Amino acid sequence: MTTLTRTRRDTRSRTRRAIAAVAPLALLAFGASPAPAAMIGGASPDATPEVTSLRCPAGTAGDVVQCPRGEVLRLSGENLRDARAVVFLGGKGSRDDRRATPTTSSPHRVLVKVPSGAKSGRVRVISRRAGASAPGPALQILPASRVTPASVGSGAEGIFPVRGKHDFGTEVNGFGGGRGHQGQDILANCGVPIVSALSGEIQHVAFQSAAGNYVVVQADDGTSQAYMHMREPSTWKKGQPVKAGEQLGVVGQTGRASACHLHFEMWTAPGWYLGGEPIDPLPVLKQWDNQAAGS
Repeated sequence: MTTLTRTRRDTRSRTRRAIAAVAPLALLAFGASPAPAAMIGGASPDATPEVTSLRCPAGTAGDVVQCPRGEVLRLSGENLRDARAVVFLGGKGSRDDRRATPTTSSPHRVLVKVPSGAKSGRVRVISRRAGASAPGPALQILPASRVTPASVGSGAEGIFPVRGKHDFGTEVNGFGGGRGHQGQDILANCGVPIVSALSGEIQHVAFQSAAGNYVVVQADDGTSQAYMHMREPSTWKKGQPVKAGEQLGVVGQTGRASACHLHFEMWTAPGWYLGGEPIDPLPVLKQWDNQAAGS
């Protein structure tokens, strides 16, 4: 090896060492520092859960949410994705505490059935990694209701979603329909109002090549209804609460539709493309339709 080659290699080696030494100082000079590995990609999975509000189809009494045993309770808050249990605290002490496993959980929501032995009191969430939340809002436990989550939508509270002259078409417009149809078509003139059949929260507002302009409403028990082929995009926004009977849009034929109609879907909890399954909505639609005709 020549003297010139050794000199060049020594120079490159000294340069690399100098850069390595200066780099941390440059980061500090610009107010930056290397992020811990646990912080890369967002919030730490060990963040303590927090329960801020409760919702149940039974509603409220004053400021206190009421929920029957066996009904699905919705808890909202922060850092809830890792929830492994919901504790119904009851009275003083832990003797009457009851635990239940969530049916579904996400960063801001947990759905859980109120256990049979639960007593009125506050609730808390137990996280797999971060432990227990502080006690959340108070809950008043009611006796088990005869209306179960499986029958939600079949009672008097549901409202027929099309507010004008309509019909259900033929077999091809029904659930299955020989083409994997996941809902029921309700044929009506374009421009006829479409209302929310059940109270809940706006889950999706979007356009899709097959569905056209559509809205998905998630009820308090975690079930969903989808309303498709609306004439114009809905003015509702994701996350807004909606009451049964409030207008979502009007009948149209956007997307893959050959005539004006509402394509209506009902999904079991935890909801539309969140793990639920589509069910035939025709029986409950006919019941709501008959109730509207008799009112």
